[in-house]
Amino acid sequence: MKEALCVFSGYRMFSRSQERLLRYLGGFPEGLEQAWDVPRDLSLPGLADAMGVVRSGLNQPLTGLLDDAYITVRVAHVIGGGSRRRQVYHITKKGRAWLEEHPADTLETTPSTPSSSPSLVGREATLNALTSMLKNDGRAVLGGLSGVGKTAVLKAIQAATAAGGTTVRWAEIDEFCDAQTVFTRWFAEEGPAPTDSQSLLEAAVLAQENSLFIVDDLHRLDPRHADEVVALLNGMHGRGCSLLLASRLPLIDGLDWPVHRLSTLEPDEASALLGEHLSAERRLAVAKALGGHPMAINLYREGDPLPEAGADIQAFVEATMLNTLDEAERLALDQMVLFPRPLPAEVAPGSDAVEALDDRALLRWSGATASFEVQHLVRNVRRTMLSETDLIELHQRALDHWNQHNDRPEYGVIRLYHALALGSEDVHAMMDASFEALVEADAAALAVVFERATQERPKDDHLHYWAGRVATQRQELDHARRHLANVDEPALQDDLRHALAVMEGDAAEAQRLLEGQLDRASSLERNRLVLRAAVQRVDDRLFNERTPLEVAALRSLLERVELPDNMEVRSSIMVSMTMIQHSLALAESDTVRARALVEQLLAVSHEADPLVLLMDLKTRLHFGHEAEGPSVSEADVARVLEAQTSPFHRAAVGLTYAEHLFSHDPERAAAWFANVVQPQHLKGPASSMARYTARWWYLAGHVGARPVAMALREAARWFRQAGCPQASRAVTQRLHRVL
Repeated sequence: MKEALCVFSGYRMFSRSQERLLRYLGGFPEGLEQAWDVPRDLSLPGLADAMGVVRSGLNQPLTGLLDDAYITVRVAHVIGGGSRRRQVYHITKKGRAWLEEHPADTLETTPSTPSSSPSLVGREATLNALTSMLKNDGRAVLGGLSGVGKTAVLKAIQAATAAGGTTVRWAEIDEFCDAQTVFTRWFAEEGPAPTDSQSLLEAAVLAQENSLFIVDDLHRLDPRHADEVVALLNGMHGRGCSLLLASRLPLIDGLDWPVHRLSTLEPDEASALLGEHLSAERRLAVAKALGGHPMAINLYREGDPLPEAGADIQAFVEATMLNTLDEAERLALDQMVLFPRPLPAEVAPGSDAVEALDDRALLRWSGATASFEVQHLVRNVRRTMLSETDLIELHQRALDHWNQHNDRPEYGVIRLYHALALGSEDVHAMMDASFEALVEADAAALAVVFERATQERPKDDHLHYWAGRVATQRQELDHARRHLANVDEPALQDDLRHALAVMEGDAAEAQRLLEGQLDRASSLERNRLVLRAAVQRVDDRLFNERTPLEVAALRSLLERVELPDNMEVRSSIMVSMTMIQHSLALAESDTVRARALVEQLLAVSHEADPLVLLMDLKTRLHFGHEAEGPSVSEADVARVLEAQTSPFHRAAVGLTYAEHLFSHDPERAAAWFANVVQPQHLKGPASSMARYTARWWYLAGHVGARPVAMALREAARWFRQAGCPQASRAVTQRLHRVL
């Protein structure tokens, strides 16, 4: 039986599907009708997702609307939808006129009584149960198998809750997520995410008023990060936050939460997913044959062989994939099956097949990011079909692909993931060359990748070493010690012990281990270690505390620098030493020495040199006297800012001036600081970025940009990471006074 027709005077009769399509398309701006790039929402797969029916179920209603000129179709590039242009649909002026004359009926929805969205059928009892659980206990878990519709239910809850005026914060889990990743996905546009677990909890609680926090695919959490995420979720619930999770069962350890199990749909309900192009009898027969499984029904295409009664849905999914894909599409799908997280279509392996696979409902898209992965049910089934030989070939193809993107650190972790899966010996060289960039890009993913690698090859010294290095960067000292216990090579042991000593603030042990590193190092490496250690010591203080420097020890350290014959390298080292000596002169309030060093650098450069301008600015800021009027104007600072060669260096100058202002005029400092670039928007050397981040958080607490305790806790953590234990201890002491 066909859907009932809606009759409107002066217009043709619309089916319910056509009316819903017209209203949906009417929600997009007219400007998209001529745009080169359009959202996937306007393509056939996007419309099918929005309407909650199979792709073929829209052919009939779309054809009718096209024939009567209520909509139009053209070919355009779909944002994030692959490289090929695709058919997209727009509403016409005639269609918009119809909408103006026939406004939609408004149905009140509140967070306590969500209504099923047009794209969700047969889940009213589930929606009511989850709403009741959230109302009574403030937490709920939606459990069920892959493809059964958990995400669709969450989206219905999200829409109804947001319509009732509640803020909904959504985080989708992938294999590389940690607690900070979850927080960042909840608060994507709201400043830098804290790294300390207590600060993460406090920040979430501060923002939780009238909010619902949703976490999808919780089961994908890797054990490496599961404990910290569970602690965050339990802590938030204990502090009054409302949370809704979706996961396959059983739940991960530590979550003793009420669970609502989501089963497949009843056949008569599931048949609605097939649209109106089939007879009611045929829709019911298909729904029964597929057991009411929403994903299996979404994969169904007219003419596909149906499983025999009682047959496994997995067998249908397997047959559907193999029978409908050509060789190139199947290879692309197999490459995508190995994705550890959603990836952007413009760089992902197999991107030429995105359109074909999307049209077959095999892909799952991640919201506004335009990233995709294979539908989880399909991925799980296909993985079981791949042999060890298949996997090796696919990992090699993936590694070859990502080697073409090794200039982008955000994909470097994916490259490592495949290299480690192949047991490649190149991993150690890759890490030596790009450790800092990879840690900055995605330390959480690195931790998972190396944890898995050490489990696969527990006797590999180098893998444990890198796992330990990643752990120290994340200040997970227990993990670092665990990996250190599995490192036998003395040089690697000492390097890891030194990193631990720095994090723990054990200056004597750090110095002892540094001496050993210097004795073993080549001349070039020794220079690098000496200069890094000197910079750390110079910066190991707070801008508003007078902390004496161990000048003699610093000068003794610099004496160990061996200037090379290569003039370019020699010049770079001399400039670095000049800047360190300038910082020493400022610390000793030696005006003559500080100005002489500026002149010395100027003699081998020019007046517009960014380093000359920076050193001169720091000198004037340090020795200026407010009684004689401001020693530096904002125009002076602007000139220095413009001369800097990178966003990071400009931001560092801006932060230095904000620190200076705070000592003289806190209100001006707050106004200036509001325009200082936040750490998450910058790229720079890891140690320099850690110091910048520490200083940013420290000042943020003083000018009221962040809660004081949270800001101080973060500053102390980042100073530790930057190798500045004295500054970290001073911040911690301030934190204790605040608490």
